[in-house]
Amino acid sequence: MALTSTQIGAIGENLLASTVMIASGGRLSPFRSVADDDGIDLLFFDKETGGAVAIQLKCRSGAAQGNTVYFEVRKATFQAVRPAYLVAGLLKADLTGFEATWLLPMARLPELATGNTRKWVMQPSKAADTRDRFLPFRSMTDEALAARIAAACHRS
Repeated sequence: MALTSTQIGAIGENLLASTVMIASGGRLSPFRSVADDDGIDLLFFDKETGGAVAIQLKCRSGAAQGNTVYFEVRKATFQAVRPAYLVAGLLKADLTGFEATWLLPMARLPELATGNTRKWVMQPSKAADTRDRFLPFRSMTDEALAARIAAACHRS
């Protein structure tokens, strides 16, 4: 039996929380929403600065073919005015971590993604030699992602 997208999302949330906590050396503490009705999956609190950032996570399994990864964000949960970020995470095929992640401000989603009436769609490349518009937001290591989240906590 294959894992469902809901199960993959839950695995991704747990991995993101643990990965960022470890990669930041305990500096960033994750908090989970009691009622996830507005698309925010995790909050990260920066113990050094006192800042925090809201994160919506979208995951895909590393078993996907090719270098392009497909992520969707429902417009119903999208609010450009609030200081939230999207983490698009490509999980490793064995679901033990992330192969690549992209952290971008939700407010930039309309300019970077394509959209229809119900969803924003982003298709970043994981290729090492990519020059796509998502490259400035990509992290290839856990430490790079944690550093970007810490910087986002400082900006928020």
